[in-house]
Amino acid sequence: MTTVHIEFISDFICPWCYIGKVRLERIQTILAAEIQLDILTSPYQLYSQIPKGGTPKSAFAKKIKPGMGKALRAEAALENIEINYKNIERVPRSFKAHRLVSLAADNSKKWTLAKQIFHDYFELGQDIEDLDYLLKKGQLADIPKSILSEFLLTKIGESAVLEKLKQHKEEFITIVPTLRLDGKFVVPGLQSADVWEKYIRRAAEIQMRT
Repeated sequence: MTTVHIEFISDFICPWCYIGKVRLERIQTILAAEIQLDILTSPYQLYSQIPKGGTPKSAFAKKIKPGMGKALRAEAALENIEINYKNIERVPRSFKAHRLVSLAADNSKKWTLAKQIFHDYFELGQDIEDLDYLLKKGQLADIPKSILSEFLLTKIGESAVLEKLKQHKEEFITIVPTLRLDGKFVVPGLQSADVWEKYIRRAAEIQMRT
């Protein structure tokens, strides 16, 4: 069976990324009998200027384009999820959450942990910058206690996240979610399930011919 390696570049404060993560998981199920997907979740920061502790949600009100809320709800409904902005009080700085995900043992655990953080932020309004919350999620992701202690007391994971953020900036990636297929083909922005599936099938075909 052909394996397509997918780098899923996203930020935890991006609702389109949450929708995209769930959508890609659905596509993974659809293709399971034909193509195996090895998915790596990769960090991005939409607003690196957000200070530690976050910023009031009201500060982002002017950034919302007319009709975006309706479009978000429609796309979320396709994946049976909800975007509950009413539950969110502050927009957090996502760097700590990215650091935590980088410490999970493998791509599968990173993916599951990232999906849980997305869910808790957009559906429950969880402060994903809160250390107690992150430590609990780290435990559920089977990150060893010794590593979680380092996460709390040191900068472990920081260099890996910064390196990826720098790479994405140098590659002029400005839209998330972005998919990178087999380290070569870049697909920017949230796409329909059909479009993403076509790109993945195309990547698999190219693999088989080379």
